[in-house]
Amino acid sequence: MTLRYFASDKDTHFAGALTTDAIENESINMTSDWQATSKQKCVISELMLESDQNLDWEIVLWSTSAYSDTDLDVDKGVTRIKVPASTGEQIAGAGQYYYENPLAQSIDYIDEDNRSKVHIGLINRDVTAKNAGATGNVVIRIGASLTL
Repeated sequence: MTLRYFASDKDTHFAGALTTDAIENESINMTSDWQATSKQKCVISELMLESDQNLDWEIVLWSTSAYSDTDLDVDKGVTRIKVPASTGEQIAGAGQYYYENPLAQSIDYIDEDNRSKVHIGLINRDVTAKNAGATGNVVIRIGASLTL
Protein backbone atom coordinates (compact mmCIF):
# COMPACT_ATOMS: atom_id res chain seq x y z
CA MET A 1 0.00 0.00 0.00
CA THR A 2 1.01 3.61 -0.57
CA LEU A 3 2.38 5.76 2.22
CA ARG A 4 -0.02 8.63 3.04
CA TYR A 5 0.43 11.60 5.34
CA PHE A 6 -1.97 13.37 7.71
CA ALA A 7 -1.36 15.74 10.59
CA SER A 8 -2.75 17.54 13.59
CA ASP A 9 -3.94 21.14 13.20
CA LYS A 10 -1.79 23.72 15.02
CA ASP A 11 -4.82 25.90 15.77
CA THR A 12 -7.05 23.25 17.33
CA HIS A 13 -4.87 20.29 18.42
CA PHE A 14 -2.34 20.46 21.27
CA ALA A 15 -3.09 24.19 21.63
CA GLY A 16 -3.18 24.39 25.42
CA ALA A 17 -0.43 24.98 27.94
CA LEU A 18 1.19 21.84 29.38
CA THR A 19 3.08 21.77 32.65
CA THR A 20 5.73 19.13 33.27
CA ASP A 21 4.28 15.61 32.84
CA ALA A 22 0.87 16.94 31.75
CA ILE A 23 -0.89 15.38 28.75
CA GLU A 24 -3.23 16.65 26.05
CA ASN A 25 -5.16 14.04 24.04
CA GLU A 26 -6.51 14.56 20.53
CA SER A 27 -8.08 12.47 17.77
CA ILE A 28 -6.45 13.17 14.40
CA ASN A 29 -8.33 12.40 11.18
CA MET A 30 -6.82 9.84 8.87
CA THR A 31 -6.82 10.84 5.17
CA SER A 32 -10.23 11.86 3.79
CA ASP A 33 -10.44 8.90 1.39
CA TRP A 34 -9.80 6.48 4.26
CA GLN A 35 -12.57 8.20 6.23
CA ALA A 36 -14.95 8.05 3.26
CA THR A 37 -14.43 4.29 2.94
CA SER A 38 -14.41 3.67 6.73
CA LYS A 39 -10.86 2.34 6.96
CA GLN A 40 -9.67 1.81 10.54
CA LYS A 41 -6.37 -0.09 10.21
CA CYS A 42 -3.00 1.28 9.18
CA VAL A 43 0.70 0.81 9.73
CA ILE A 44 2.39 3.94 11.05
CA SER A 45 5.96 4.05 9.79
CA GLU A 46 6.85 7.75 10.16
CA LEU A 47 6.29 10.46 12.75
CA MET A 48 7.42 14.08 12.53
CA LEU A 49 6.94 16.44 15.42
CA GLU A 50 7.30 20.20 14.85
CA SER A 51 7.22 22.59 17.79
CA ASP A 52 7.69 26.28 18.57
CA GLN A 53 9.52 25.27 21.76
CA ASN A 54 12.39 22.80 22.01
CA LEU A 55 11.12 20.52 24.78
CA ASP A 56 11.32 16.85 25.77
CA TRP A 57 8.12 15.22 24.48
CA GLU A 58 6.42 11.87 24.70
CA ILE A 59 3.72 10.69 22.30
CA VAL A 60 1.20 8.06 23.38
CA LEU A 61 -1.00 6.26 20.87
CA TRP A 62 -4.41 5.05 22.06
CA SER A 63 -6.78 2.77 20.13
CA THR A 64 -9.90 4.66 21.30
CA SER A 65 -10.90 8.17 22.30
CA ALA A 66 -11.20 6.95 25.92
CA TYR A 67 -7.48 7.87 25.98
CA SER A 68 -5.90 7.46 29.41
CA ASP A 69 -9.01 6.31 31.27
CA THR A 70 -8.32 5.28 34.87
CA ASP A 71 -10.25 2.03 34.29
CA LEU A 72 -7.67 -0.40 32.88
CA ASP A 73 -10.46 -2.25 31.04
CA VAL A 74 -11.28 0.97 29.13
CA ASP A 75 -7.76 2.40 28.73
CA LYS A 76 -6.51 1.22 25.33
CA GLY A 77 -2.85 2.21 25.15
CA VAL A 78 -0.98 1.08 22.03
CA THR A 79 2.55 2.43 22.54
CA ARG A 80 4.66 5.26 23.95
CA ILE A 81 7.24 7.13 21.89
CA LYS A 82 9.89 9.41 23.39
CA VAL A 83 10.90 12.53 21.43
CA PRO A 84 13.87 14.11 23.22
CA ALA A 85 14.69 17.81 22.91
CA SER A 86 18.22 16.81 21.85
CA THR A 87 16.81 15.68 18.48
CA GLY A 88 15.03 19.01 17.82
CA GLU A 89 16.72 21.26 15.30
CA GLN A 90 15.89 24.59 13.69
CA ILE A 91 16.62 25.44 10.08
CA ALA A 92 19.32 28.14 9.96
CA GLY A 93 18.88 28.66 13.71
CA ALA A 94 15.39 30.17 13.42
CA GLY A 95 11.74 29.18 13.44
CA GLN A 96 10.20 26.01 14.76
CA TYR A 97 12.03 22.89 15.89
CA TYR A 98 11.90 19.74 13.77
CA TYR A 99 12.42 16.44 15.57
CA GLU A 100 14.02 13.32 14.17
CA ASN A 101 11.60 10.47 13.34
CA PRO A 102 11.54 8.63 16.70
CA LEU A 103 10.18 5.31 15.40
CA ALA A 104 12.51 2.34 15.66
CA GLN A 105 9.90 0.15 13.96
CA SER A 106 6.48 0.49 12.35
CA ILE A 107 3.35 0.41 14.51
CA ASP A 108 0.22 -1.56 13.61
CA TYR A 109 -2.66 0.76 14.48
CA ILE A 110 -6.43 0.07 14.69
CA ASP A 111 -9.00 2.75 15.55
CA GLU A 112 -11.34 0.70 17.74
CA ASP A 113 -13.85 3.59 17.73
CA ASN A 114 -14.31 2.95 13.97
CA ARG A 115 -14.08 6.68 13.16
CA SER A 116 -10.92 6.64 10.95
CA LYS A 117 -8.87 8.59 13.49
CA VAL A 118 -5.55 8.18 15.25
CA HIS A 119 -5.91 8.91 18.97
CA ILE A 120 -2.79 10.64 20.29
CA GLY A 121 -1.62 11.95 23.61
CA LEU A 122 1.17 14.54 23.80
CA ILE A 123 3.04 14.67 27.11
CA ASN A 124 5.44 17.44 28.10
CA ARG A 125 8.39 15.63 29.75
CA ASP A 126 10.46 18.81 30.03
CA VAL A 127 11.01 20.92 33.17
CA THR A 128 9.85 23.94 31.13
CA ALA A 129 6.11 24.37 30.56
CA LYS A 130 4.69 24.25 27.05
CA ASN A 131 3.12 27.58 26.12
CA ALA A 132 -0.51 27.86 25.03
CA GLY A 133 -1.48 29.35 21.68
CA ALA A 134 0.76 30.87 19.03
CA THR A 135 4.04 30.58 20.98
CA GLY A 136 3.41 26.94 21.88
CA ASN A 137 2.29 25.45 18.56
CA VAL A 138 2.87 21.74 17.99
CA VAL A 139 2.10 19.69 14.89
CA ILE A 140 2.39 15.91 14.69
CA ARG A 141 2.58 14.56 11.14
CA ILE A 142 1.97 10.85 10.60
CA GLY A 143 3.11 8.71 7.66
CA ALA A 144 1.00 5.56 7.37
CA SER A 145 -0.03 2.83 4.95
CA LEU A 146 -3.48 1.33 4.86
CA THR A 147 -3.84 -2.33 5.85
CA LEU A 148 -6.70 -4.66 5.12
